[in-house]
Amino acid sequence: MVRIFGFIVAFAGLAVAALWATGFLPGGSSRGAEAGPTPTQVLFSATDVGNVVSVSDALSAGASLSQTDAFGRTALMRAAAAGHDRVVEVLLDAGADLEARSLGGWSALMFAVHEAPSASTALLLLNAGADPHVTDPDGRRALELAEENPAVRGSGVGVRLRELTEWSEELAVLRNGDVFAEGWPSMYIVPIADATLSSRASHLPGAPRAYRNGTHEGFDFYDGTVSVEIAYGTPQRVVASGVVIRADHDYVELDVPGYEALIAEARGSMQTPEDVLDALRGRQVWVRHPGGFVSRYAHLSGIPENVAVGQRIAQGSVIGFTGNSGTEEAAEGTEAGPHPHVEIWQGDRVYLGQGMEPAEIYAIAAQVFGFDALPPFTDGGLVF
Repeated sequence: MVRIFGFIVAFAGLAVAALWATGFLPGGSSRGAEAGPTPTQVLFSATDVGNVVSVSDALSAGASLSQTDAFGRTALMRAAAAGHDRVVEVLLDAGADLEARSLGGWSALMFAVHEAPSASTALLLLNAGADPHVTDPDGRRALELAEENPAVRGSGVGVRLRELTEWSEELAVLRNGDVFAEGWPSMYIVPIADATLSSRASHLPGAPRAYRNGTHEGFDFYDGTVSVEIAYGTPQRVVASGVVIRADHDYVELDVPGYEALIAEARGSMQTPEDVLDALRGRQVWVRHPGGFVSRYAHLSGIPENVAVGQRIAQGSVIGFTGNSGTEEAAEGTEAGPHPHVEIWQGDRVYLGQGMEPAEIYAIAAQVFGFDALPPFTDGGLVF
């Protein structure tokens, strides 16, 4: 009898515990049903199939960008391996770590060059600032891994990747031995087809502009200094794929009194006021690129109708036409002195070349635009 009673008590206790756990007794669990996937689990699943909307929703719901799977891979690594470029862009915009490593020591770039079905994913990551020089525990870099992927090995990305990896000792010397400028992109193209950067230091970022008490912030491409002809109306190409964030279709040119007033204001300050400098850039287009970089195109004479704010634009597409807007010549009603003026920014904080000497600018520009973008010689005595 005692054994039967004990069995009944034990059974009743288990039943009460089960009812409490399922929420049918006061104070019990309110689950009622099995819990659904966490935001991070949704993020991984959406990443694997390339579902951009679900990836964005998971991030909004609090999914962790640093969470890893059983192999130490982040969502960015999984997206890179699968070649889901739009997902990669969303994750980068959300702050995903480009240089995080898996348990096997691979970065997102390594997964992209080895496993993605096309070279576009690797290009996107390099445009965002990924370092191709990092190695896995076996000493392999992105270059060696790309040799096992025909889609990358036989592409222009593969050619530029070899350039970046087998960095010229001459250029390394110009940067005190550094072979990669962290915080800056690579595999951009020069905005003028077949052009080089200018051979003149006065056309580089950081050059003084005494007439307005300021400093130049971009690369100027004047006829006679960049290896190709530059004329009024010469098409300009976007340096990398991105999203248009400014397009001055309704720009109205300065008149002479307006231009002179701006210069007078600048000369009355210790440095050119930002609003004055913006007006002196004339008609502009700005494009935001992966990694938070922004390219700015100034002094344009015109902008294609399809270049509009919010529009996605592919690397190499025409972004505008060379002009002289915002200059004294334009205010006087002439087409004299046309030149592309292109700036590369880390967001809105630092421009490429800021605080640098010409030699270092050329070395970093080789990373950003490629070795072929360097002029044969410079007015500072450099020979490339």
